[in-house]
Amino acid sequence: MASTVPQLLEDAEALRTSAIAVTCGTASMTHGELMSESNRIANALRANGVRRGDRVGVYLDKSIVSLASLIAIMKADAVCVPLDPTGPVARLAFIVADCGIRVLIAGGNKQGRLESFLAQGGTLETVVVAGDKPLELDDRRVAVVSSAQVAQMPGTAPGRTALETDLAYILYTSGSTGRPKGVMITHRNIVAFVEWAVRQFDVGPADRVSSHAPFHFDLSLFDLYATLSRGGTVCLVPQGIGFLGVDLVKFIADSRVTIWQSVPSVLMIIEKHIKERQRGLEMLRVIFFAGEPYPPPALRELMTKIPAARYFNIYGATEINDVTCHAIERLPDDAPLPIGRPCSHADLLVLDEHDRALTAAGSIGELCARGPTLARGYWGDPDMTERKFVQNPLHRDFDDPVYRSGDLVEIRRDGALAYVGRRDSQVKIRGYRINLREVEEAISSHPDVAEAAVIDRVGEDGTSFLAAVIATAGGADVPLRALKRHVTERLPNYMAPETLEIVSALPKTSTGKLDRQALKGQVTREQLSGAATS
Repeated sequence: MASTVPQLLEDAEALRTSAIAVTCGTASMTHGELMSESNRIANALRANGVRRGDRVGVYLDKSIVSLASLIAIMKADAVCVPLDPTGPVARLAFIVADCGIRVLIAGGNKQGRLESFLAQGGTLETVVVAGDKPLELDDRRVAVVSSAQVAQMPGTAPGRTALETDLAYILYTSGSTGRPKGVMITHRNIVAFVEWAVRQFDVGPADRVSSHAPFHFDLSLFDLYATLSRGGTVCLVPQGIGFLGVDLVKFIADSRVTIWQSVPSVLMIIEKHIKERQRGLEMLRVIFFAGEPYPPPALRELMTKIPAARYFNIYGATEINDVTCHAIERLPDDAPLPIGRPCSHADLLVLDEHDRALTAAGSIGELCARGPTLARGYWGDPDMTERKFVQNPLHRDFDDPVYRSGDLVEIRRDGALAYVGRRDSQVKIRGYRINLREVEEAISSHPDVAEAAVIDRVGEDGTSFLAAVIATAGGADVPLRALKRHVTERLPNYMAPETLEIVSALPKTSTGKLDRQALKGQVTREQLSGAATS
């Protein structure tokens, strides 16, 4: 049985060498070609000093070569740190410094951004170029390994020493401290998740699985490694059409997708563009979604238009991956969908405020999880790790860590769990976990902002969005365009509020604290849509 991700993929390659492993537009690679390409990149990394446990960044647009790069990093016994290819340079700089990244795999189209990053004092030592476009940096302190040099490397796998307990990935998520935090994911975490997923969804060599999620998002782990481990085909959704309904429907049909995974808001966009008696969607046999609630009326529309597929609601977090699954046989009229029962690899606890386990129907408590998919903690943040990865209160006599999700769930009469809300200021927008304090800090760093509040709201179409309400220093007249530019220079697009409004003062409680409930009663998408674009 495979213990590391490269072993999983090599086992599949032996059976499916000449079968198509990945497609992206008109380009494709077989399993054998993908493994050879990843071997060349892995050997280039080794030749440039990368060793076991080193963190290597991937700063590439979604493509076949970016997938090969992720695999190559693990083949070199190093740790993948996928970076948001469209994210702000300031966030790139923070992650590179925080993670101690010395080697970065990047494309020639990132040259301008890389030079801006290096101008801020970035400490990269080597950039390995992937793709056809050349890259030349003015900063002579940084060695550039060209794609031609990579192509000359051996196509055989380098010797490996990584263990299942070694890190495979560090995925950065929104943090409560106002800066991103890196979740440390081991090979064992990914292998255990993949073993559950391929059984749950019966993934096989004939499957063509969509890859909608960006590679720095944890949903991508299923798309890539569950598919490749079974000899199937990964169909990369081009970066530019991720939220274009007409193009996504065409992509599913043209790619003959059999398994689709995304957040509900994307499926709602797709559903609106499926025509009556739409052809080309007949091959879809499994549709599952995670990351945010799916309003039952909207899901009913999708199930009516694609009736042959099996539907699943999945719940998880980057720190533990998927831990509950609900097979949807029938839809409730209005009640939210349950998140289901524990996956076979996970043990769940529902704890009250005194860390006592709840079991009775109707009880509400914090969902905690343990099992082989449990991450090691947060990179360089032992305090946060200690707060979130705690000793199992039911097993005090031996080491048994559990992850405190911060999510409140209700135990239903049939034993299934239903999501209720959060204990803290985190929200999920299009599946991304966002800490509102991080967004507020980015806005408040503008010199003319005295105070900022960010809240999550649900629009009439059932999708969630962020709204920011701002009080300026001394009532200064700050153009909204300037504020939006200030935010997008510091946060990725998915964290930027959809609406901005400037007010004279934010509502406060009798104790002087920000009254978020009062704000929520005042703010709607329609009310602020004009403000957002002014």
